[in-house]
Amino acid sequence: MQTSIDQHGLALVPSQIFLNRMVQHWSEISDGYMPATPALKEAWCVFESRSRELIINNASDSPFKPSVVLPLPTGSGKTEGTCVYAVLQAEANAKGDGTPIGTLIVTRLIKDADSLVQKINAIAGRPVAVTSHTEGKLKAHEMAEADILVITHAAFMRACWSFGSGSEERWNSFYSWAGGKRHLVVVDEALLNSVSHHRVSSKDIELVLRAIPHEDRDKFGGAIKTLTNLQRYLDKREQEQARGDAQTVPLWAQGFPEHASEIEALREALGSVEFDPDLFAEDAAQNVSTVLEAVQVMLEEFAYYHRSGAQHTLNSARYIIPKGMPGVLVLDATARSNVTYELLGGGVMIADVPLGIRNYESVILHVARTTSGMGKTKMEKTKHTRLPRLAAELRRQLPEEREVFLCVHKCAKDLAGTYSTKELPLHVGYWGAVDGKNDWQHCNVAVIFGLYWQDPTRPINNVFAIDGPKDASWLKAPRHGEHEDILAVISQKDVSASVIQAINRICIRRVTDAEGRCAEADVYIVLPKDWRGDAILRDIHTNMPGLKQVVWEFEPDGPKVYAPRSNSVAQAVIEMMRTREPGQTPLSYIRTQLSLTSRQFGRLKEDLAKVASNLSAALRELGVLYKVEGRGSATKGYLVKVT
Repeated sequence: MQTSIDQHGLALVPSQIFLNRMVQHWSEISDGYMPATPALKEAWCVFESRSRELIINNASDSPFKPSVVLPLPTGSGKTEGTCVYAVLQAEANAKGDGTPIGTLIVTRLIKDADSLVQKINAIAGRPVAVTSHTEGKLKAHEMAEADILVITHAAFMRACWSFGSGSEERWNSFYSWAGGKRHLVVVDEALLNSVSHHRVSSKDIELVLRAIPHEDRDKFGGAIKTLTNLQRYLDKREQEQARGDAQTVPLWAQGFPEHASEIEALREALGSVEFDPDLFAEDAAQNVSTVLEAVQVMLEEFAYYHRSGAQHTLNSARYIIPKGMPGVLVLDATARSNVTYELLGGGVMIADVPLGIRNYESVILHVARTTSGMGKTKMEKTKHTRLPRLAAELRRQLPEEREVFLCVHKCAKDLAGTYSTKELPLHVGYWGAVDGKNDWQHCNVAVIFGLYWQDPTRPINNVFAIDGPKDASWLKAPRHGEHEDILAVISQKDVSASVIQAINRICIRRVTDAEGRCAEADVYIVLPKDWRGDAILRDIHTNMPGLKQVVWEFEPDGPKVYAPRSNSVAQAVIEMMRTREPGQTPLSYIRTQLSLTSRQFGRLKEDLAKVASNLSAALRELGVLYKVEGRGSATKGYLVKVT
């Protein structure tokens, strides 16, 4: 391969070679079924040019190193292009012409990192990429030997945090390598955790105060006084105000470094304390550390009080990516729906991408509007009537051969799965575990049933952490730029981004012809009958050009209806326990969540009592055991998850 050496002596990938290799790779991974359309080629050229510019700027002496966001749509080859480019960069490095350039790729999850390394090395035909994470840590010199290092979002953010606090060792272990620096840093998917969110309640502080050994209380008197004052403030607020509308009160806009240092010292000391299992829960050490970290951030940055219903909390946040970091290339399909980039101003630039990359005219969006809430709280209360209404409606709407991806709130996922039948195969996903996954790409129907509204403190945290803390008058009229209410817009845009991500988990993510079209599919969604629903619809159409929209005459609430359910109660229990946290789950809770009849519940208990049953064996693989306490009418059964 011919190497392009720029005026700075860098070993760069020639533009035409990248495009040729990408076209070849695109054909190979699809067996020729995904055409490299003119618009796709133009998009890949934008990817290449932005990567080149980023490398040159990061390698320069310029103190201004902005990041670039590429809002290339789903199915345009963002991840594949990253892999191909990284391989070609490794090949250019091997030529020995010019200063070699390392690559750092940041992806969501450990399994994604492992998959990327496998893909990259397969393309290269030799090991050029490695990954280091909690399930397989590499030593610094092992990471340094590879041209390409893949890490998770969490590892990247921890390194940024350390860099910002003056400790650059962790960051340098990622950014430096045997050939110099990894001047190409690619973040695959948006960095949703670039702002760290922190909150504490009175009970949280009480846990920390109980955890301090008696013999150390004099040593940490200053930290104890600070914690006690914060707890008293929260207790006073709780005594003065009962349940009511949310309220937010700024407390301080600048930190108290001396008090923060005292809290940090206490956190370090308690990190080596062994907690009595008779007095503290198993996760007490982690919880204590988390609470003290939150208080430390509040004392270093800003803090505000927030009440939501009966919850009274102190809150703070921090933008984790500090000044002095190299620019990164962020691949974010829904960047236009992310107000965070707008808040960051000149530090981040959203690049222009060509039009016509995707055409969704073969997809029909069925929209129902309602005045009933579609958030988590409402769904938790109504799922036992709403889900059978939805299942019955889908059976009327869809022919039997359709495969349905159903996206719901986590609180509804287990019950939703019980309505999957041979005639209506439902593949259930839930908010918080959908973005970036390919598990449902075989489905040709997407049903979005419930909207993922973030905690109301999160938009406040985003603004305060990035743009600086505001006063009480601003909170009453939170204007920013052209937005009359930036907090409401951030909340709505977050929902739009999650909805667009969920819709594009199905077969429509793949390009099928030269016009950028995809396979025929249907999308069903229930939206609020207000400005938020209107805005979400606009965002969907902006991100999915050509999409056809029709009215869906469906109301989630109403008389209870019957819908056939799966006969496999065992499978529903297994799926429920798969995502449960360690601890006890009463059988009565399982019965309620899955709406089990007396007959079904009796069979479930019989199955659990048999050690050799398929259900018991499957649960043991998940670290779940069946436990019975009491006798006669007082007998209670539990499933206990130990790992």
